[in-house]
Amino acid sequence: MAKFKHENLILDMTYSSKARLYLDDKLLFLGDSYKALTMMIRCAKNKEPIVQHFKKQLQMREKPKFSKNEDLEYLKKQTIEEMNRYQKANKSKKR
Repeated sequence: MAKFKHENLILDMTYSSKARLYLDDKLLFLGDSYKALTMMIRCAKNKEPIVQHFKKQLQMREKPKFSKNEDLEYLKKQTIEEMNRYQKANKSKKR
């Protein structure tokens, strides 16, 4: 990928190791391309063209969607199991 221009922003991903984000022809960010992309989206007034252009890259980084109840139940079970293991380990050490 080369350069993407939108409004007063330029995202330069010419080099695979580092992306450059320019605002008004001044370097705003140098580093990870995903972070540069998200910064570009935040800085833009009209975000939709950027989101449409980089839709695949953004979907690849999308977090898994779990319901809050599933997450809470899993964490509760995991915590209880860890507490039980810790208690059993401490009982055997005291004897």
